[in-house]
Amino acid sequence: MAFYSGQTSIGTAATVIDGVLINHYGGNPYRLIIHNNDNTDAVYIGGSAVTISTGLMMDKGEMLQLTISPTDLLYAVSTKTGHIMSWLTEPI
Repeated sequence: MAFYSGQTSIGTAATVIDGVLINHYGGNPYRLIIHNNDNTDAVYIGGSAVTISTGLMMDKGEMLQLTISPTDLLYAVSTKTGHIMSWLTEPI
Protein backbone atom coordinates (compact mmCIF):
# COMPACT_ATOMS: atom_id res chain seq x y z
CA MET A 1 0.00 0.00 0.00
CA ALA A 2 1.09 3.53 -0.63
CA PHE A 3 1.90 6.50 1.53
CA TYR A 4 0.07 9.78 0.91
CA SER A 5 1.26 13.20 2.05
CA GLY A 6 0.55 16.86 1.64
CA GLN A 7 0.11 20.22 3.30
CA THR A 8 -3.10 21.94 4.30
CA SER A 9 -3.66 25.63 4.93
CA ILE A 10 -5.62 26.08 8.16
CA GLY A 11 -7.59 29.19 9.01
CA THR A 12 -10.14 30.43 11.51
CA ALA A 13 -12.80 27.92 10.36
CA ALA A 14 -12.52 24.17 10.94
CA THR A 15 -10.66 22.55 8.01
CA VAL A 16 -10.07 18.87 7.23
CA ILE A 17 -6.37 18.21 7.82
CA ASP A 18 -5.49 15.43 5.42
CA GLY A 19 -7.65 16.63 2.55
CA VAL A 20 -8.26 13.03 1.50
CA LEU A 21 -12.00 12.49 1.34
CA ILE A 22 -11.85 9.00 -0.16
CA ASN A 23 -10.51 5.88 1.47
CA HIS A 24 -7.12 4.89 0.03
CA TYR A 25 -6.68 1.93 2.36
CA GLY A 26 -9.55 -0.38 1.39
CA GLY A 27 -11.70 0.30 4.46
CA ASN A 28 -8.87 -0.32 6.92
CA PRO A 29 -7.72 2.11 9.60
CA TYR A 30 -4.55 4.05 8.84
CA ARG A 31 -1.97 6.11 10.68
CA LEU A 32 -2.17 9.87 10.22
CA ILE A 33 0.94 11.82 11.16
CA ILE A 34 0.43 15.57 11.38
CA HIS A 35 2.92 18.37 11.95
CA ASN A 36 2.28 21.99 12.90
CA ASN A 37 4.64 23.75 10.48
CA ASP A 38 4.10 27.17 12.01
CA ASN A 39 7.00 28.50 14.09
CA THR A 40 4.99 30.99 16.14
CA ASP A 41 1.44 29.77 16.82
CA ALA A 42 -0.45 26.73 18.05
CA VAL A 43 -3.15 24.95 16.07
CA TYR A 44 -6.16 23.12 17.54
CA ILE A 45 -7.43 19.74 16.33
CA GLY A 46 -10.68 17.86 16.81
CA GLY A 47 -13.97 17.03 15.11
CA SER A 48 -15.91 19.13 12.63
CA ALA A 49 -17.01 21.57 15.35
CA VAL A 50 -13.47 22.17 16.68
CA THR A 51 -12.68 25.67 17.96
CA ILE A 52 -9.63 27.23 19.60
CA SER A 53 -11.50 26.78 22.91
CA THR A 54 -12.43 23.10 22.47
CA GLY A 55 -9.64 21.57 20.36
CA LEU A 56 -6.53 19.69 21.36
CA MET A 57 -3.70 22.22 21.16
CA MET A 58 -0.65 21.39 19.05
CA ASP A 59 2.12 23.80 19.84
CA LYS A 60 4.37 25.31 17.17
CA GLY A 61 6.51 22.64 15.51
CA GLU A 62 4.73 19.78 17.29
CA MET A 63 4.05 16.42 15.60
CA LEU A 64 1.29 13.94 16.45
CA GLN A 65 0.43 10.40 15.28
CA LEU A 66 -3.14 9.11 15.32
CA THR A 67 -4.88 5.96 14.13
CA ILE A 68 -7.82 7.03 11.98
CA SER A 69 -10.86 5.04 10.91
CA PRO A 70 -11.62 5.46 7.20
CA THR A 71 -15.00 6.96 8.12
CA ASP A 72 -13.50 9.65 10.37
CA LEU A 73 -12.11 13.06 9.45
CA LEU A 74 -9.75 15.14 11.59
CA TYR A 75 -10.14 18.92 11.55
CA ALA A 76 -7.95 21.82 12.66
CA VAL A 77 -8.49 25.50 13.37
CA SER A 78 -6.13 28.40 14.05
CA THR A 79 -6.26 31.96 15.32
CA LYS A 80 -5.00 33.13 11.93
CA THR A 81 -5.32 32.33 8.24
CA GLY A 82 -2.60 30.62 6.24
CA HIS A 83 -1.46 28.34 9.06
CA ILE A 84 0.30 25.40 7.33
CA MET A 85 0.13 21.81 8.56
CA SER A 86 1.89 18.85 6.93
CA TRP A 87 0.36 15.40 6.95
CA LEU A 88 1.37 11.87 6.04
CA THR A 89 -0.80 8.76 5.96
CA GLU A 90 0.53 5.23 6.14
CA PRO A 91 -1.10 1.81 6.18
CA ILE A 92 -1.12 -0.16 9.44
